[in-house]
Amino acid sequence: MTLQQILYFQRVARSGSFTKAARACFVSQTAISRQISALEEELHVTLLERDTAHVKLTLAGEYFFQQVNELTARLEEVVTRTQTIAQEQQTRLTLGIPTILEQHAISQLLRQYHSLHPEVQLSTVAGSRHQLVSQLVDRKIDLLVAMDFDLPDLEGLDSIILQQVHATWLLPTGHPLAGAEKIAPQQLQGETLILTQEDPRGNTEELLRQYYNQLGLKGNPVLHTRTLEELFLLASAGVGIGLLPSSAPKYLRPDLCSVPIDGPQWSFSFLLISRREHSRASVRAMFELAEHL
Repeated sequence: MTLQQILYFQRVARSGSFTKAARACFVSQTAISRQISALEEELHVTLLERDTAHVKLTLAGEYFFQQVNELTARLEEVVTRTQTIAQEQQTRLTLGIPTILEQHAISQLLRQYHSLHPEVQLSTVAGSRHQLVSQLVDRKIDLLVAMDFDLPDLEGLDSIILQQVHATWLLPTGHPLAGAEKIAPQQLQGETLILTQEDPRGNTEELLRQYYNQLGLKGNPVLHTRTLEELFLLASAGVGIGLLPSSAPKYLRPDLCSVPIDGPQWSFSFLLISRREHSRASVRAMFELAEHL
């Protein structure tokens, strides 16, 4: 039994004529007759009583007609809803953005994208970098913005560099060295170092510790935090110092400042990450725009 056979049967039943049904379906009368005969043969019932004047439904045919009408009406609803979902998906874009650092790395690109594609509904999802990579792989989000260190395996994913930055000192504006052009590590001997790791599955804290050791600050006291908000709060209170990307001065709160490091540099990038296949136009447009920034 095929959908086409059912549709032919419905047309004949409604019109009461093979000729009218064939004309409406733009096929020959013979073609429709053969298809309905095949349907009756498969069902092992007679659906239509045929004579030279008209076509009439049998009792079984009346029941079958009623039921397939309900089925095809439901099928039309399913098709319409499926098309609506596909259309909405094409005009919706969900980005995973772990922290305020990534928010500012993507802000310029988002402004340009929205001005070029105002029809696309943009939304964001927060979470740890590890969580958001999993959501990207599982197709729960479309794109991810993340720093390129302390990330899980990105096999099967594509990425493009949005911004290349390096680490700088994070100090309260009241710190004696806040106005310096650069600060050498030895000038901060004895200062409390704030290590921030938001995702317990990550390795950020260890990477920060290794860099501090490279700067010769292995003996400094250490304070552990779990969020950037904690880092900003404690640094602004003068409890300790931290590290931030060199792009930070654009969005730092007024009681904090960023000062270049006069020593070994730690460089890293902000990435725009997607699944390898860019099947949706909205995702392709974002990636293409990022490539030309």
